[in-house]
Amino acid sequence: MEQTEVFKDWLFRYQYVYRLRRTEKSKKRFLAVLVTDIAKMRKDIQVIEYNQQKKYAARNVYVGNIKQADRVICTFYDTPPESIGSYQLFNRKDQAQKTTKFILLSTIIAILLGILGTLIYMRFSPNSFNFNSPSTLMIMAVYAGYFVLFGKITKGLSNRKTLVRNTSSLLAMLKMIAENKQKNIAYAFLDEGSYGNKGLEELQKQVSGQCKIYYLDSVGSSAPLHLVGKSPNDKNINGKIEYQPADQKVSYLFSARSDQENAAYYLNPADLKAKQLNMENITAVTSLFQ
Repeated sequence: MEQTEVFKDWLFRYQYVYRLRRTEKSKKRFLAVLVTDIAKMRKDIQVIEYNQQKKYAARNVYVGNIKQADRVICTFYDTPPESIGSYQLFNRKDQAQKTTKFILLSTIIAILLGILGTLIYMRFSPNSFNFNSPSTLMIMAVYAGYFVLFGKITKGLSNRKTLVRNTSSLLAMLKMIAENKQKNIAYAFLDEGSYGNKGLEELQKQVSGQCKIYYLDSVGSSAPLHLVGKSPNDKNINGKIEYQPADQKVSYLFSARSDQENAAYYLNPADLKAKQLNMENITAVTSLFQ
């Protein structure tokens, strides 16, 4: 599919400029740009806060009438932490374990590098310690930078390659907002989706009991598309989407590889680090709701 100039602009900014969306500051920067982009197409935008704390608040962005919509299409926008290995969809325990392993491994490496650096400094530094010398000030600056970085490592680093997970779903929704004018469809960009379902749970409190929710995840990867749940408007599913009917309030639309033996879905590290968007998947997703 040929990309429009507007879509190319979205792709560049959300793939590179606003790809990190984990801290309070980075999320606010991202949301300011997202709301500005949506406001060029729609005026019915809401930013709601929940899980408010002293220095933090989670935020969902709603487009359209959430309370009266027949269908709500949603995705999470926050950045997942770095982890080891593949991404197992719908398996929070596995994700937590792989994130913990990455933090432990990176922490051990950081400690070893710190010890090695200290030994090298002790080996070649002069016996006298002069606070006013340029070399001493430089070493102090290096150690200060090291401990700042070490603190971030122990808390977990943000995954910087977020095009697939989950910028691709965000872009698919922007495309739908631009092309789909159906008033019975609303859209939700959810916070805290990388760590759990708090953003989704907050959305579910707002919708009607008859509303169908479609949750997008990593739809722009090179893996096949899957829909688990209910078909939109009882339409025939596009042949490019593998459909598994299920009677559940939230239907999941995602791209992933199938692990038939364990009845699971996953994306391997190469899928997650992809630099190119699968536009065939994006087109199939947007066409499904038209």
